[in-house]
Amino acid sequence: MTAGKRVLLIDDDATLLQMLCEQLQLHEEFITVGAETGAEALELVKTDYFDVIILDVGLPDMDGREVCRLMRR
Repeated sequence: MTAGKRVLLIDDDATLLQMLCEQLQLHEEFITVGAETGAEALELVKTDYFDVIILDVGLPDMDGREVCRLMRR
């Protein structure tokens, strides 16, 4: 059996982040990882691979569009 698709969810709303992670984990094809800040997300993508990244543009430490730009480097 193959491993599930890895999904990185980035949102500063901890309740929403937890709910999204839990809902996706109900399906065996997803493995979710959550981050509440842009800096945390950038560290995660340095050391891990994700098939899908769902990113809030209104993060507390930096603009989500900037996070996306930095991830593409």
